[in-house]
Amino acid sequence: MNRGTPSATGIRQDQPLTDASTPELLSALLRDWHGRAWVSGTGGGICGPTEDGNLFLAPTGVHKELVTPEDFFVVSPTDGTVLREPETPGLRPSECNAIFGLIARERGARSVAHSHALTAVLAADLTAGARRTTRSESGARDELPIANLEMLKGIRGLTNRDVHRVAVIDNTPREPDLVAELRRVLDDPRFTSAHAVLVRDHGAYIWGEDVWEAKRHVEVYHFLFEAMVARHDRAVVTGGSYAAPKEDSR
Repeated sequence: MNRGTPSATGIRQDQPLTDASTPELLSALLRDWHGRAWVSGTGGGICGPTEDGNLFLAPTGVHKELVTPEDFFVVSPTDGTVLREPETPGLRPSECNAIFGLIARERGARSVAHSHALTAVLAADLTAGARRTTRSESGARDELPIANLEMLKGIRGLTNRDVHRVAVIDNTPREPDLVAELRRVLDDPRFTSAHAVLVRDHGAYIWGEDVWEAKRHVEVYHFLFEAMVARHDRAVVTGGSYAAPKEDSR
């Protein structure tokens, strides 16, 4: 999208977002991502910045393509405290609340998305051969290395020559239980340049410094995950194997 081109909501990327326009854009993104099967069946979530440094947070347990600007909570990124209830009664804040706050604090992210896309689940499966260990003879098994793809340039700070490593963690019964593992991988120097974490059997968390960058990263990472799965499947069909890149990572 060109910076001056209106989005589906009429919101322009070259104009500052406000407390009125941010929930509109977040709602539009959820509708778009539902159409791509990334937030189906009430799964998934999103947050974005308020003008005073807090976060708009989508509700849980609702069909994400039906979320409206009036449905967003305002929460503190410091501890997840609900600062303002949505205008729509009877809603509950997203189960992602603690995770979004952690990513906001640790990475300076002002917008975080949670995807339940099948391609994210399958990408995490590429490391499942040694899922109960952190390392094997082939290298680290808590990461997905991605390389040799032009779309890597869509991730801030990367080039198409980089080997980009995305952390992979195990799922838990409840999303707040993921916080400890997420904190560990966010502190891991291997993943300094990553703006995503894969969760086995679940999906992915993807973020950006603002809503527009989060949108771009969500789209690019889903392409990268799909490409890695397709390359692996093609190698299996042709009787070979897709070798994980071993160059220096970013």
